[in-house]
Amino acid sequence: MIDILPEIIITVLSLLFGSFVLSSAGFGIALAASPLMLIILDPKTTVVVINTVSLAVFVFMIVQNRSQVRFREMTFPIIFGMLGVPFGLLILDFMSSVILGIFISVSIIGLGIYVGFYRSHTFISSPSSFNVISFVVGALLTSTGIGGPLMAIAAVSRNWERDSLRGSLPLYYLVVEGTAVSGYIFSGMFTKEAAVLTIFGILPAFVGFVLATIVVKKVAEAQFRTYLLAVIISAGVISFAKEISTLF
Repeated sequence: MIDILPEIIITVLSLLFGSFVLSSAGFGIALAASPLMLIILDPKTTVVVINTVSLAVFVFMIVQNRSQVRFREMTFPIIFGMLGVPFGLLILDFMSSVILGIFISVSIIGLGIYVGFYRSHTFISSPSSFNVISFVVGALLTSTGIGGPLMAIAAVSRNWERDSLRGSLPLYYLVVEGTAVSGYIFSGMFTKEAAVLTIFGILPAFVGFVLATIVVKKVAEAQFRTYLLAVIISAGVISFAKEISTLF
């Protein structure tokens, strides 16, 4: 246990912040948690732990926003998201850890900047486009843990309000990432290290959820969004530099 104490500490802090971001915005746990975790953990373990711990937070959010969940509208996106899981498992299994780490870091920076400039332009609004996005995000979530911002933008383009996002998107993530976690277990990716880190990550994830529930009601959304994006993008730059350094 002492041997992985640094990993446990980093994981606890990362998931506390990641859960805080997810619980306040409805997406972004991997964007927020993975940069710090990538400094000390390999990319595959990072993805497996984040996606597994996330399941508990999704349940909390669904219960909290249950009156705003769009169950009927999420049926086909969930189905298409589940169809994307096998492709994500193949990517995670065969892609080089360094390449995967670089891809995750670049995605964090790129999506962070994109979400920062994105406002409310309507696109990806048709049901067929939403289903395609759901499939792609299913594969991305399984292989990188990242894809929430793309799914959130697709949902916003359908004029969903904030509470609908915070309830409906976690329903999608719960089913899709639950399927992915089953795949991790059966494929042997859910290692003993991942299991230990997951156990230690549940409590900070719950704490992050509680803090977000309190803070979101008191902080202006625009200011809160700017602060979170600045931290996320900065962390992405750090993790990118770390992965690039391994190539030299």
